Amino acid sequence: MLNYLRKKISPDNPIRLFWHKTKAVVAAVKYGFPGKKMVCIGVTGTNGKTTTVHMIEHILRSSGKKVGMLSTVQFSMKGKVTPNKSKKTTMSPFLTQKFLKRCLKNKCEYVVIEASSHALHQSRLWGIPFSISALTNITHEHLDYHRTMERYKDAKKILFNIVSKTCHRHLLKELNEIPHKQAMILNTTDTFFKEFDEITCPTKITYGFDEGYVRAHHMICSKFGSKFALHHGPDEIGIELKIPGSFNVENALAATGVALACKVSPDDIKRGLESFEGVPGRMESIKSPKGFEVLVDFALTPDSLEKLYKTLRETKPNRIIGIIGSCGDRDQKKRPIMGKIVAENTDVTIVTDEEPYSENPMDIMKAILEGAKKVKKLEEGLHLIEDRYKAIEFAVQNAQEGDIIVVTGMGNLPTRTLNSGPTEWDEREIVKEIIGKYCL
Repeated sequence: MLNYLRKKISPDNPIRLFWHKTKAVVAAVKYGFPGKKMVCIGVTGTNGKTTTVHMIEHILRSSGKKVGMLSTVQFSMKGKVTPNKSKKTTMSPFLTQKFLKRCLKNKCEYVVIEASSHALHQSRLWGIPFSISALTNITHEHLDYHRTMERYKDAKKILFNIVSKTCHRHLLKELNEIPHKQAMILNTTDTFFKEFDEITCPTKITYGFDEGYVRAHHMICSKFGSKFALHHGPDEIGIELKIPGSFNVENALAATGVALACKVSPDDIKRGLESFEGVPGRMESIKSPKGFEVLVDFALTPDSLEKLYKTLRETKPNRIIGIIGSCGDRDQKKRPIMGKIVAENTDVTIVTDEEPYSENPMDIMKAILEGAKKVKKLEEGLHLIEDRYKAIEFAVQNAQEGDIIVVTGMGNLPTRTLNSGPTEWDEREIVKEIIGKYCL
């Protein structure tokens, strides 16, 4: 009944929004507005925000600062990590404020929060006086909820408007002893850069490959990582990232912008970026004794898939085998687009089930096939295997030395939500189990 009402009542319904905001106000009051006594850093965007949040936390903590973090993947407090099993990017206001209170009690100076468009639109982060905000990018996603890209973008802008108001209201008087700037970190390559740049703030740190205060030049990418020259203003430092992909270099630029706003030294930024090991379930590689590897990744938008496969093509593998599904009860328009992208970038494309929730799984797979069939014919490089376990089995059994199998959509998630409800499913463990069956 609750799911039915959620679908029928518009996200913009005043009563619904009032209810969300009321909960957030009560939560902030109940826990005493703990965010006012820490430097709150918010990161939003379609893709890359999880990795960027983790990079920021790692740079700050490795430079000696006491940091808390809330992300899609996990929570951490002064380096102590617990997994986020909720499947939510941004928690409910009560859980968020409770976590901030714990951070404050543990004497954290900084807290880094991954902010989803849903949470911003629903005022779940009300009462948190963000003093630093960062934007990764805005591309096609969540249009089932926001309906248009304009509304989606406006939801993201809420975080930056909070920073702007925080700057003008001087809510952070308690933070005089903590060195930081109230700042916005903006991506010069994003379509909506100019709109975000119009929001007032004392400090704006821009980044990009070609334009911005923080830039990356002379980039060399491989399957093992990336080397590049990081420019910040007139200065330059050489960086060797352990995680691959030009998109991760872009995430590193955003994290660098935040670190500079927190007055972290260039040497500490370099040390933090180069010691960063990555995020669970993001381009996580599982090797096979037969000489191929399986990459488990969370990519679930057209843009993230495009970037992922572009990175993999640059490594020149023998073949790329792509396994693609899509989540139910979510943006339906992106499904054929995603199917086409994966079919264009793989030698073998396998369409399978992912998390149907209340939808008919076959309807979702047919929508993905609609796009994939524009590139390949069924049984000629394109396969429909409904059972996700069997789809991974098929890929592993047919993989050859030098191949890369790419399984996207689930990442590090601990469960899959089927029509019958949640079931235990750790994609990385499933892959290891199947490799153990057929490759040892």
